[in-house]
Amino acid sequence: MNRLSYQQEIDNGFADWNLGFYFSKPVLKHLAHFTDGILSIGFTGKLTEIHTASRNENHRTLLGHFLKQGVWNEQFLLGQTQQHILRKVAKDEPLFVLIDDTICKKTKPSSRAKSPIDACGFHYSHADGKSVWGHQGVEMMVKSAGRAFPFDFRLYTKETGESKIQLADDMIRQLPTLKQTAYVLFDTWYTASSLIKAARSKNLHVISALKSNRIIYPNGIRIQVKEFAASIQEVDTDLVTVGKATYRVYRYVGPLSDGTTGTVLLSWTPDQPMDPKLMRCFFSTDATLTSEQILRYYGERWSIETYFQTVKKQLGFAGYQIRNERAIRRYWTIVQFTYVFAMYLRDEVFQIAIRQLRRQKMGSLIEFVYEECQNGVALDHIKNELQPA
Repeated sequence: MNRLSYQQEIDNGFADWNLGFYFSKPVLKHLAHFTDGILSIGFTGKLTEIHTASRNENHRTLLGHFLKQGVWNEQFLLGQTQQHILRKVAKDEPLFVLIDDTICKKTKPSSRAKSPIDACGFHYSHADGKSVWGHQGVEMMVKSAGRAFPFDFRLYTKETGESKIQLADDMIRQLPTLKQTAYVLFDTWYTASSLIKAARSKNLHVISALKSNRIIYPNGIRIQVKEFAASIQEVDTDLVTVGKATYRVYRYVGPLSDGTTGTVLLSWTPDQPMDPKLMRCFFSTDATLTSEQILRYYGERWSIETYFQTVKKQLGFAGYQIRNERAIRRYWTIVQFTYVFAMYLRDEVFQIAIRQLRRQKMGSLIEFVYEECQNGVALDHIKNELQPA
């Protein structure tokens, strides 16, 4: 089968990443098909789409076999992805480590189903406002100089007994030693003393949102943040501008109830009354940061939310129909690798990179058909080469 130019670029990229040292040629061929298919226009997560879009000449069931029973180590692929990311992050700028979770919704099977999807369960979805059936993953990203990369993940299942906090703790402790100043960014759910301790043990600072019922000690008095907020007057606050937004901020420096010491910001928008119910609260272990820096740095956390939306809509992350738990973990690893690999191929942020790659793929297919026609190749033969659905 003729290799198209965009497929050759994938092969060349694999060589640049030295994947041939870790995987056999058949494994690399499968990985190339997955990468090609996942990056294709209209991909929704189905293996049949990967088979068709990547012009795979083997039977489509081999893709499922590759995920479930193939002899290859997905941790090697994850490790090479992480090494590439660490080489790309800027060493002279702050590094942000983003942690959050997401749900890939699935259809709950009948109680009579003979082979239900592994590792599924009910998880509360903030987007849906209720518990939904599916897989839940805890994701870690790293971001610097405006570029965010998926770095690690854990599949959360209630059966293992490990909480999402424990999974996040494990990912933090598995991080390599970082030379630049780094901040771990959490939302309120992950602002636990164990995760703050894990981050500090790796010489990482924490910036997070904070629940209003957390305990602080202004002037040595033990009080909940929301109760203390009720006593704050407008004259006690400072106006802080972050980008185009302005906030009214009160700054507290001291301990929390768990003994953690840091800066707590109580903030309102200027057009709001200073009602504790309208307040947003943030925390930082780095006392050297200004209030503007704390708010601006916390805003970097939004990148993980947009990542979840992107991989679900553009890389089929939510639409897969894989039942085996090992195969699911492998598929997630390949999707994460593909996201980073696309950025590598174009040296661009992902949204730009995928548009360029899809445009190149379409152009490559047009060139192939044109050249075959110029050479007098029969139309049926061209169709057979392209293997249209």
